[in-house]
Amino acid sequence: MPDYKTMSAQEALALAKEVSGLTAEEIASRTGISVHVLRRYFKPTEEAYLPSLERIPPLARALGNNILLHWLQAKSEPEPRVVPPATSMAQVLTALARVAASVGDVQRCLADSEGRGIDPACARDVRGLLGDVVAEAQHAQGMLYQQAMARDVTKAAPLCCLMKRERPWWRRLFCKK
Repeated sequence: MPDYKTMSAQEALALAKEVSGLTAEEIASRTGISVHVLRRYFKPTEEAYLPSLERIPPLARALGNNILLHWLQAKSEPEPRVVPPATSMAQVLTALARVAASVGDVQRCLADSEGRGIDPACARDVRGLLGDVVAEAQHAQGMLYQQAMARDVTKAAPLCCLMKRERPWWRRLFCKK
């Protein structure tokens, strides 16, 4: 499987054409794009001459493969954020508090619009705030990724709280220190 993320547009075009096995004339007849323009698309040069965004789906249909669409999708995906792993339970609880605060912002926005219902402006606000909820939740998930992927305690030590745990009531009554 090709690495679409690192592939240039010209490489994606060349690969799609090669896989299709079609000539420039055949592609031109299927797309309605002139042969001259197609040859410029597929010719590897220093100065790139590339199809516009709206021409990619017809080109992909004419070529009979999804290589250009996969390339476009890979290029449009945002780079994943690197989240440092949590080193304490306090970090996890703080991240979860941020998620809860974001949910509270959504609820506050909806409560403010209670009398007028959810109009288009309120819907836009709620959608934006829900994006914040998702981002905060993904951050919390990312913090726990390495911990969750560990098979057992030998691979990752449990995240601990720094507070001293209080002895159970029955120990305080019956067991002297």
